[in-house]
Amino acid sequence: MDSLEKEFQVFFSLLKKQNPLAEDKSFICNRLREFEHRPSLKKRCLHRIVILMIAALFFWYNDVHWFLSAIGRLFLIQMTPYWNWSPLYNAKCLLETGENPATRTVHVALSSSEMDDENCVLCEFIAVPVVITDSHQLLRVQDLFDVILLKSSNFLKNQPCDVSTNLLIKKFFNMEAALIKAAKLIKFEKKWFLQFRNCQLEAVKLARAFILRPYYYPKHLSSAYTTWLLMSHNYRSKEMRILRTQGLIIMQQLLGNLVLKLRAKEPCTVNCPNIHLLLKQGESLIFTTDLWILSYGFATEFSSNTTSVTTIMEVQWDI
Repeated sequence: MDSLEKEFQVFFSLLKKQNPLAEDKSFICNRLREFEHRPSLKKRCLHRIVILMIAALFFWYNDVHWFLSAIGRLFLIQMTPYWNWSPLYNAKCLLETGENPATRTVHVALSSSEMDDENCVLCEFIAVPVVITDSHQLLRVQDLFDVILLKSSNFLKNQPCDVSTNLLIKKFFNMEAALIKAAKLIKFEKKWFLQFRNCQLEAVKLARAFILRPYYYPKHLSSAYTTWLLMSHNYRSKEMRILRTQGLIIMQQLLGNLVLKLRAKEPCTVNCPNIHLLLKQGESLIFTTDLWILSYGFATEFSSNTTSVTTIMEVQWDI
């Protein structure tokens, strides 16, 4: 540091002898100031990079997101005796509008099987959901198995949701093992059924190889956020199964027939009677879950083809 200070003294003494202009002095001193502030600039950049890395970990890694969310929930629980934040949990607006509390309308959260009674008139205008008779090309069940087992190897690695089946396999549930066994049992006329939902985004994308968009799919709508596959062979359901779906529903009957029941949500069951449908091969059913609850059942007496294959797309519906 002593040698550096001496060099500065010599440098400034030379400047005095040369008697430079004010602009030259300002230019030289500005360069020195930039050099002096450069370490602090590096520190600020380093701090921002660290913050960005933490934010990236929070958004991209579910474990970190879950950990920080858990800490936040624990903190809110500890704050409850001092500040009751629970009314804000379901509030649509965090800022008061200034209206009279006595005349304010309180919106009660409805369950998935209920709807606002003012919307019961929907069934009077809509009547029945839309059935399209020329929805798609006919399909051979062996072609479907070939597409899934031979051309969609990455799809088989995903873990599905809402699985229901009578197929007995060694592992708890393995997609590939279940489909291979189903393909073998068709040759022996065994009774089986399989239901699963693609809940992972990667699985939904890979399933587009065999769950195709129909020609009437609206272009302004986003892609399906989750999809289903219902399959059966020589199997007759003992009772209807309820499917918990949400949004705009597009059901395509690729093979065989499927018995459907649409039940209106409470309190619209009086004005909106139940709708019973037989979805035939090549047809498609379109409806929204704003009003209807879907149930389905496999049947064998309505068709000579004892194999049934159905695909379902759930599309975000905010209209």
